Amino acid sequence: MTNLSDFLHIAIELFVVVDPFAAMIMFITFAKGEDVKERRRLVNDATISSFLILLFFAFVGAYILLYFGISIAALEIAGGILILLTSIEMVTEGDKPSGKKGTSEADPVKRDVGIVPLGTPLLAGPGAISLVILLMHDYNWGLVILAIVVVSVITYILFLSSFFIYNIIKEKGARALTRVFGILVAGFAIQYILTGALLFFHIHV
Repeated sequence: MTNLSDFLHIAIELFVVVDPFAAMIMFITFAKGEDVKERRRLVNDATISSFLILLFFAFVGAYILLYFGISIAALEIAGGILILLTSIEMVTEGDKPSGKKGTSEADPVKRDVGIVPLGTPLLAGPGAISLVILLMHDYNWGLVILAIVVVSVITYILFLSSFFIYNIIKEKGARALTRVFGILVAGFAIQYILTGALLFFHIHV
């Protein structure tokens, strides 16, 4: 029962921090207008890359931060800035961010969208990375890894289910929602930056 209780605590906390519902907002922006094959590729890129990133930092994250002298606060602020830049494009353009405009199928910029910003920093963001580092220190490593797997699978299912949204909102609706969602994404970004700044001053004051 202790292991089950610990696992539920780890999985729920990680799910809240990863927040796949918020990441779906950005996914809708990038995936609208794409065919089913391209949408599924984006889902695979986002979920697999975020899973591998979290898995990587779960095992070696603490050593990397220690070696390079990088604080969790710095990760929070850096991730927030990356998300903020994308949100500005969403609000001003009301369409796909410029990283996808005019790109061919083979364009590496387009192909990397599922990894950045969807896989990271939206899913495997600074908050999730720092959390798995802390969880590996406080709990059994097997439970933490299992929680990462479960959260990744749930995220994959949620992203796939968002395909139904495309059939409802259509192109004009998607363009309008992109601007609205851009404001929300900007809010997420500012929250990351504020959290990082507060954490920084708390550590050093």
